[in-house]
Amino acid sequence: MASETSSDIDPPAAGPAVPPIRRLRRPMTGWVALTAYALVLGAAGAGLMVQYQDRLNHQIDLRQARLRTGGDVITTTARVAAAEIDALGTAAAQAMDRPPVLRLPFLRENDRFEVPPGPGMTGRLTGRLPDDPSTMPALLDEMAAVATIEPFVLGALRQLPESAWIYYMSARRFLLLYPFDAGDAARYSDALMSAELMVRARPDTNPTGRTFWTAPYEDLGGKGRIVSIVRPVIAAGATLPAGFRGVIGIDLTEQALARMLDDMDLPDGTQMLIDEAGHVIALSARGGDLPAVDDTGIPDQIWPDRIWQAAGGTGDLAARMDAQARGVLKPAGAAALFHTRIAGTPWSLIHIDAMSGLKTAVLTAMWPEALATLLLMMILGAFESHRRMLRRLSHHRTALALRVEELDRARQDLAAARDEAEAANLAKTAFLAHMSHELRTPLNAVIGMAETLKAEVFGPLGPKQMEYAGDIAGAGSHLLELINDLLDLARIEAGEATLDEETVSVDDIVRPVIAIVSARARKAGHVLHLMTPSRPVTVSCDSRKMRQVLINLLTNAVKFTPDGGRISLVARLMPDRALALTVTDNGRGMDTTEIPRALEPFKRIDMDPMVRRQEGTGLGLSIVASFVKLHDGQLEIRSAPGAGTSVTVLLPAARIAAGGTVQDGRGPI
Repeated sequence: MASETSSDIDPPAAGPAVPPIRRLRRPMTGWVALTAYALVLGAAGAGLMVQYQDRLNHQIDLRQARLRTGGDVITTTARVAAAEIDALGTAAAQAMDRPPVLRLPFLRENDRFEVPPGPGMTGRLTGRLPDDPSTMPALLDEMAAVATIEPFVLGALRQLPESAWIYYMSARRFLLLYPFDAGDAARYSDALMSAELMVRARPDTNPTGRTFWTAPYEDLGGKGRIVSIVRPVIAAGATLPAGFRGVIGIDLTEQALARMLDDMDLPDGTQMLIDEAGHVIALSARGGDLPAVDDTGIPDQIWPDRIWQAAGGTGDLAARMDAQARGVLKPAGAAALFHTRIAGTPWSLIHIDAMSGLKTAVLTAMWPEALATLLLMMILGAFESHRRMLRRLSHHRTALALRVEELDRARQDLAAARDEAEAANLAKTAFLAHMSHELRTPLNAVIGMAETLKAEVFGPLGPKQMEYAGDIAGAGSHLLELINDLLDLARIEAGEATLDEETVSVDDIVRPVIAIVSARARKAGHVLHLMTPSRPVTVSCDSRKMRQVLINLLTNAVKFTPDGGRISLVARLMPDRALALTVTDNGRGMDTTEIPRALEPFKRIDMDPMVRRQEGTGLGLSIVASFVKLHDGQLEIRSAPGAGTSVTVLLPAARIAAGGTVQDGRGPI
């Protein structure tokens, strides 16, 4: 930190007069520091907001994709039904054009009749006898014709297990129904002639003979609410209206469609199928916290609006859906709406949910980032406290300097102030060392417990729990590396760093380092090369510190090299028997002004936006230089922008016990 001592010191006045003490101005560095803190915290907060919005958008996209996937299942069912109804309609029309093969026997019940099931017909055929006896042959011919389409009907039943009924309803007032049901409700009644499906199929209301879907209605056969896909049957070669014979219909139950909605991979909320008029075709039984639709006589067109409003939505639901032609989420108040069209039908699939649950889930998943922001605020608070302490010391020293009438005493006071500042710096170093020790114990416990959870020692974990345990272990390990760097720096500054020397082979130093760094290199797509002497070479050194030197250098190379780079570690004996350990990469490189800054503690060169990993404290090269100096070695850095960086650690020949020549036969790691 720059000195905050004022430079406005008057020269000593002649004689014993004491100059007045000038009022100290607030140093500009204070405002700069506060502005920097505000910018850092603002950037952290903005980053959290951006990440929150990204995750929220991801969850929104995920729900929309899942809804479309569920809609595809219903679309497939609707398309199969449409294909089968077309096949049945075509078969029936062609059968009407052929002469009857066999007249069907029937049982008379006053003015009603029923054909008993037998060979060639497993459905139930019931109807009303004609009032005009002359039309009886035409009725018998049509009954015999439609009986021939039974193989097509049975095939459709196999293709559509969701169907409730498949039937042919004749304008001559008879009904052929599959599957067979002996109940009184599953037979022809005159009410069928005025039902919606027959009215909409008649030539006067359907002059083109198109296939259509009905609104939901109560099944007269007792299978609850159903919808039908209906096709008018027109005799082959005939024209409307004379060629109109009746309708082919396939019924789908609300229960079958609701099961499809329940099977969708969506969180709490309500899924509904509605038609163009707002009728509810089917409603998911998984309604989450939203109120269930009752059966108290409320029109089913009102149900979607009630659920929308119960979720916190505002405005008209139909208007919201019209404004969302692409099915994109449109939050309105506290509610969210997703919808997609079911192709080939007048239906829309919608999902209504409360935004509060979605936002809560995203915020819960962001607790590691929130914890990191809190730690950043604590660190900035500590720096500000330290800065203010140094500022107070600087002001005290300035006040002593202004007492020019006692030069000797002023010099002693200034020396005392200097000693006090050095003591404060030592106290800071001791504080860092002490706090690093204090933090490592609980942090190791956190990492250990996270690894225990990942190993599922106490039972299996869910996917999210396993992900969170991995996040805790990874964040703890990263924080432990930072604390170890701070502890090493504190020892170096306090002059307490010593060597625990031993005689060890070069392979025993470099091999573990490669094993540690290779995983990071592979993740970034780097090719990592290792070259060592062909014969064993032993060196007298502190093996832990030398490994730390190589780990720091290789980690920097991995971080500051774009993905897919080349990194090498070469160990060789120089002509003067010194040992050279060189780490080379083809990364961004540095210019001559950046190299000295990179060697200073907490100083980092300008970041390259193409480099993907730039975390750290800026202590790596500083610690490397200190450890190399402890070994009486030298550190050489050669780098140029765009040409990569080469860092060489030279250990003196006095530390080398034996040697060999270099071989490059090991290849990439």
